[in-house]
Amino acid sequence: MPTARPAAISAGSPPPDWPRAMDEALRTAPAQTGGGFPRGWWAHLGQRGMLGLGFAVGENPPAADAVLVSTLAEQVTHATGRLGLGMAWMLQQMLGRYVLGPLTRNPGQSGWISALLAAMARGESLLALAISEPGAGAHPKHLQTRAIRDETGEGWILDGQKAFVSNGPAADAIIVLAISGEQDGRKRFDAFLLDARTPGLTRLPNPRAQGLAPLGHCDLRLEACRVPENRRIGPPGQGFETIAKPVRAIEDALLLGPLLGAMRHELEWAAGALAARGAAESDTLREMGALRLEWEALHAVRDALAHELEAQGWGEALAFSTVGARRLCERWQAACEAWLEARHLLEPGAAAPDFIRDLRLVLGIARGAAQSRQLQKGQQMLQSLSI
Repeated sequence: MPTARPAAISAGSPPPDWPRAMDEALRTAPAQTGGGFPRGWWAHLGQRGMLGLGFAVGENPPAADAVLVSTLAEQVTHATGRLGLGMAWMLQQMLGRYVLGPLTRNPGQSGWISALLAAMARGESLLALAISEPGAGAHPKHLQTRAIRDETGEGWILDGQKAFVSNGPAADAIIVLAISGEQDGRKRFDAFLLDARTPGLTRLPNPRAQGLAPLGHCDLRLEACRVPENRRIGPPGQGFETIAKPVRAIEDALLLGPLLGAMRHELEWAAGALAARGAAESDTLREMGALRLEWEALHAVRDALAHELEAQGWGEALAFSTVGARRLCERWQAACEAWLEARHLLEPGAAAPDFIRDLRLVLGIARGAAQSRQLQKGQQMLQSLSI
């Protein structure tokens, strides 16, 4: 069995050049065939030690901090031209480090959690997270999926529905957030790790969640799904506070990496189309150069978000910063598409290439929550002036 990555580096030896190693792994990966998740391609990355860099595997601590995870996710997206693959890689690092990693210290869970992390690093197991629900989003007030104790008192029974589960169609295991009780009139939530083959768990297609192949999205229906007690993860009754809220902020902080990879792919696609036409006007080249310079400048924002996550962890300040970063990417994408249309590289109303549609999709996710934070920030500015 290949190791997840090289053993811990000895003292005094130079650190591995992970971007170079990732480039080599991507260049030598087998072709992606078929319409589903490319298991062979993914396993190749695992054999090259590229899938477990962001989380601890066995005795090896994480090899990549948040900055490097975001950087490598950009590299995967750019090399493949598929935002969904970069996001799939990033999500596995995030769930492995921030959700499963802390559980390896828990008695009764450390064994199977460590085995799952090792399988993820080898490319043998894919993990998904199910929080949102149809018509409710991820707001705790509106979530309905419930977990009740079974007749033995030693396990749980889950019933409900989940929506927009990233990596859901291909996942081998799924973390599901469910209401497990109430305290002082407020819902208490727990997270449960379910095998995707659990009886009563059904994956359903969601026609509103098209794109981001091969990451894929689906809905879930849970009907009397039985889960043993040791598959309840995290502090009891605090699943929303310790998993759902942090993961949203962490994902947004790391997301700039794969977004920048897709944006670079978009620019290079445009440059190739212009080169095929022959000579380009100076205005066209100047505007393309301006987009490239703005793209390069956004890397400082990407690194600042990742540094803040690494140094301070998730929190309100990070959540507000990610909204600002998302706005910058939205404006860049709008300017890029306007330029593409002006140069007839993208026709208004015509089907756009997949990577452009995926960029639009990701930049539109959680727009309501982003607008709420924008309003909060505006209100804070007015309040600060009235003091």
